[in-house]
Amino acid sequence: MQKFMKTCCHHENSTFASRYTVYNHPDVNNVVEFIEDKLYFATLNPGHKIARCTEKIIFFNTDNELVYSPINNDFGPLNLACVYRFCNILSRKLKNPNNWYKQIVYYTSNEDENKRANAAFLIASFAVIFLEKTPNEIDKALTINNLFLKPFLDASHTQNLTLTLLDCLNGMEKAQKYGLFNFQDFNLSEYEKYSQMKNGDLNWLVPHKLIAFVGPNTDKDTHYHPPEKYFNYFIKNNVEAIIRLNRKCYDASRFRKIGIKHYDLYMPDGTVPARQILQEFLEICETTKGAIAVHCKAGLGRTGTLIAAYIIKHYRMKAREAVAWIRICRPGSIIAPQQKWLEEIETPLQRAGQFYRLICHHKSNSITRHKYGIYSIIYKLEKIGTLIPKEYHSFKHLDNHSEILRLKQRIKRTKRKICEVKNHKESKESNFLDQKLLKESSEINQICPLKSKHQKWNI
Repeated sequence: MQKFMKTCCHHENSTFASRYTVYNHPDVNNVVEFIEDKLYFATLNPGHKIARCTEKIIFFNTDNELVYSPINNDFGPLNLACVYRFCNILSRKLKNPNNWYKQIVYYTSNEDENKRANAAFLIASFAVIFLEKTPNEIDKALTINNLFLKPFLDASHTQNLTLTLLDCLNGMEKAQKYGLFNFQDFNLSEYEKYSQMKNGDLNWLVPHKLIAFVGPNTDKDTHYHPPEKYFNYFIKNNVEAIIRLNRKCYDASRFRKIGIKHYDLYMPDGTVPARQILQEFLEICETTKGAIAVHCKAGLGRTGTLIAAYIIKHYRMKAREAVAWIRICRPGSIIAPQQKWLEEIETPLQRAGQFYRLICHHKSNSITRHKYGIYSIIYKLEKIGTLIPKEYHSFKHLDNHSEILRLKQRIKRTKRKICEVKNHKESKESNFLDQKLLKESSEINQICPLKSKHQKWNI
């Protein structure tokens, strides 16, 4: 993990260090407290480039490290990888014994409204996920301090509809509540790798159910990928169906030949789905047991809109919350007219969800929480037959991500060797490999030690 404390400097002298507190420090203003006498958010004073640390106060900033890649006028919210990295950075600072008796201040720019909004989103997300603060509580604290936070824009050329910080936090809170993600079990490398165009430009939005990806294309001189690019990943992740929303740019039989169903639900670019298209999409999702990969041309507007409709119906999210969650997972998704349409059908979708749960589960308000979120490491390990100790499910292993990934690769190699042995009962080699597999699985305990009883901050 790269160091993000480039802007943090040592105190100039003991007089400077003892003279100032967080609230009267000459470099920052608009101070908001997140943990009493411990964690704060602040903005730089006009004309200041950095905030100077003292013996009792640590300042840090990520404005130039965790950045958003815009499509048009959009500037945020930052994606799930940035939120995960920030939580990792901050949790390390809070857990560091050298910082136990110091105040930690995350500060941001006073001049750049876009960076300020994204910085507020990062620390507010940390508070929702790890400090169990409510979105309304955070929004109220920021409002009281008169901190102006620019609303997030969609990726279209217009600026008709926006998302507020409160919308994003509500989306994150409900996504965590229903197990759509879990940062204690999150494969950052997989998320970042497959978000890249060269690796397929795909993102999980609902665990083991819905993937949004860029449309395959077999035309000449195209930078898009042919269907074969996705075969390996889709088979490994139990994708049973593809839904195409744009014009035909490849032969659907290529997917059908490997056992993946294919559906065409055409929608013109930038539009909202007709009633029949929406009903067919929801029916396919509700009757398909495995995962479904959905695409239009870019896998952003039409794709995000239909997946948002599914989330509103089945997770009782508000339209703005569902839009926020999808944009956090896959930036640039859902433009203003599509967001407006989702807001208009929010209530009918939620009522349809209640009726669906009443018929299928006999409880209209019962929403099952996912055991494993998107990009779960534990789910992949259990899927390949590895026995995971029960204690592992409660470990906090944000700081040990690379070690877990290396262990996962070792377990996969061992599992492949086991499969090569035809007769497991009679083969001595198979018994040896099974024991080796269990031994390597138990090494997770050493990589992810239990928290100390004397640990000061329970993050």
